[in-house]
Amino acid sequence: MKKDRPVTRERILSTIGLSFRASLLTSGFDAVELAMRSGAVELLILSQDGSGKQKEKLERVAKDEEVSLRTFGTAEELGRAIGKDSRIAIAILDQGMGKKLKELIDELDKIDKAAEKAE
Repeated sequence: MKKDRPVTRERILSTIGLSFRASLLTSGFDAVELAMRSGAVELLILSQDGSGKQKEKLERVAKDEEVSLRTFGTAEELGRAIGKDSRIAIAILDQGMGKKLKELIDELDKIDKAAEKAE
Protein backbone atom coordinates (compact mmCIF):
# COMPACT_ATOMS: atom_id res chain seq x y z
CA MET A 1 0.00 0.00 0.00
CA LYS A 2 1.30 3.45 -0.86
CA LYS A 3 2.36 5.60 2.07
CA ASP A 4 1.63 8.86 0.25
CA ARG A 5 -1.09 9.93 2.69
CA PRO A 6 -1.46 8.96 6.33
CA VAL A 7 -4.37 6.70 7.21
CA THR A 8 -6.95 8.63 9.22
CA ARG A 9 -10.61 8.20 10.09
CA GLU A 10 -11.37 11.09 7.74
CA ARG A 11 -9.57 9.39 4.86
CA ILE A 12 -11.56 6.19 5.38
CA LEU A 13 -14.84 8.10 5.61
CA SER A 14 -13.91 10.02 2.47
CA THR A 15 -13.23 6.74 0.65
CA ILE A 16 -16.64 5.45 1.78
CA GLY A 17 -18.21 8.64 0.43
CA LEU A 18 -16.42 8.16 -2.89
CA SER A 19 -17.76 4.59 -3.03
CA PHE A 20 -21.28 5.89 -2.53
CA ARG A 21 -20.95 8.53 -5.25
CA ALA A 22 -19.61 5.84 -7.62
CA SER A 23 -22.58 3.55 -6.76
CA LEU A 24 -20.23 0.93 -5.32
CA LEU A 25 -22.06 0.48 -2.02
CA THR A 26 -25.42 -0.05 -0.45
CA SER A 27 -26.44 0.88 3.07
CA GLY A 28 -29.08 0.20 5.67
CA PHE A 29 -29.93 -3.06 7.41
CA ASP A 30 -32.39 -4.56 4.91
CA ALA A 31 -30.51 -3.53 1.75
CA VAL A 32 -27.22 -4.83 3.12
CA GLU A 33 -28.72 -8.16 4.19
CA LEU A 34 -30.33 -8.64 0.76
CA ALA A 35 -27.09 -7.76 -1.05
CA MET A 36 -25.10 -10.23 1.07
CA ARG A 37 -27.60 -13.02 0.46
CA SER A 38 -27.40 -12.37 -3.29
CA GLY A 39 -23.59 -12.67 -3.21
CA ALA A 40 -22.94 -9.09 -4.28
CA VAL A 41 -20.98 -7.88 -1.23
CA GLU A 42 -17.19 -7.70 -1.02
CA LEU A 43 -16.96 -6.02 2.39
CA LEU A 44 -19.42 -5.41 5.21
CA ILE A 45 -18.66 -2.41 7.42
CA LEU A 46 -20.57 -2.29 10.71
CA SER A 47 -20.65 0.75 12.94
CA GLN A 48 -19.15 0.41 16.39
CA ASP A 49 -22.36 1.60 18.05
CA GLY A 50 -25.11 -0.23 16.16
CA SER A 51 -27.94 -2.23 17.72
CA GLY A 52 -26.74 -5.54 19.14
CA LYS A 53 -29.39 -7.76 17.56
CA GLN A 54 -29.09 -6.19 14.11
CA LYS A 55 -25.29 -6.37 14.17
CA GLU A 56 -25.39 -10.00 15.31
CA LYS A 57 -27.75 -10.93 12.48
CA LEU A 58 -25.60 -9.20 9.85
CA GLU A 59 -22.46 -10.81 11.31
CA ARG A 60 -24.13 -14.24 10.99
CA VAL A 61 -25.15 -13.59 7.38
CA ALA A 62 -21.64 -12.32 6.57
CA LYS A 63 -20.14 -15.50 8.02
CA ASP A 64 -22.63 -17.72 6.15
CA GLU A 65 -22.00 -15.90 2.87
CA GLU A 66 -18.22 -15.65 3.46
CA VAL A 67 -18.22 -11.84 3.31
CA SER A 68 -15.28 -9.92 4.82
CA LEU A 69 -16.31 -7.88 7.84
CA ARG A 70 -14.82 -4.83 9.51
CA THR A 71 -16.12 -2.63 12.34
CA PHE A 72 -15.46 1.05 11.86
CA GLY A 73 -16.84 4.41 12.95
CA THR A 74 -20.16 5.36 14.45
CA ALA A 75 -23.53 5.05 12.76
CA GLU A 76 -23.62 8.84 12.51
CA GLU A 77 -20.17 8.99 10.86
CA LEU A 78 -21.05 6.28 8.33
CA GLY A 79 -24.32 8.00 7.47
CA ARG A 80 -22.69 11.41 7.15
CA ALA A 81 -20.01 9.95 4.85
CA ILE A 82 -22.69 9.01 2.33
CA GLY A 83 -24.97 12.00 2.89
CA LYS A 84 -27.67 10.05 4.73
CA ASP A 85 -29.02 9.54 8.23
CA SER A 86 -27.22 7.20 10.62
CA ARG A 87 -26.26 3.85 9.13
CA ILE A 88 -25.24 0.81 11.19
CA ALA A 89 -24.18 -1.13 8.09
CA ILE A 90 -22.59 -0.37 4.76
CA ALA A 91 -21.89 -3.01 2.13
CA ILE A 92 -19.13 -2.39 -0.42
CA LEU A 93 -20.07 -4.04 -3.72
CA ASP A 94 -16.84 -3.53 -5.68
CA GLN A 95 -13.87 -5.87 -5.21
CA GLY A 96 -11.20 -3.20 -5.65
CA MET A 97 -12.88 -0.72 -3.33
CA GLY A 98 -13.54 -3.45 -0.79
CA LYS A 99 -9.86 -4.40 -0.79
CA LYS A 100 -8.79 -0.75 -0.44
CA LEU A 101 -11.12 -0.12 2.51
CA LYS A 102 -10.04 -3.34 4.26
CA GLU A 103 -6.41 -2.22 3.96
CA LEU A 104 -7.17 1.29 5.25
CA ILE A 105 -9.27 0.09 8.21
CA ASP A 106 -6.71 -2.57 9.13
CA GLU A 107 -3.87 -0.04 8.94
CA LEU A 108 -5.77 2.41 11.16
CA ASP A 109 -6.42 -0.40 13.67
CA LYS A 110 -2.67 -1.12 13.78
CA ILE A 111 -1.91 2.57 14.35
CA ASP A 112 -4.53 2.80 17.11
CA LYS A 113 -3.22 -0.34 18.85
CA ALA A 114 0.37 0.91 18.68
CA ALA A 115 -0.71 4.23 20.19
CA GLU A 116 -2.51 2.42 23.03
CA LYS A 117 0.60 0.35 23.78
CA ALA A 118 2.73 3.50 23.87
CA GLU A 119 0.55 5.08 26.55
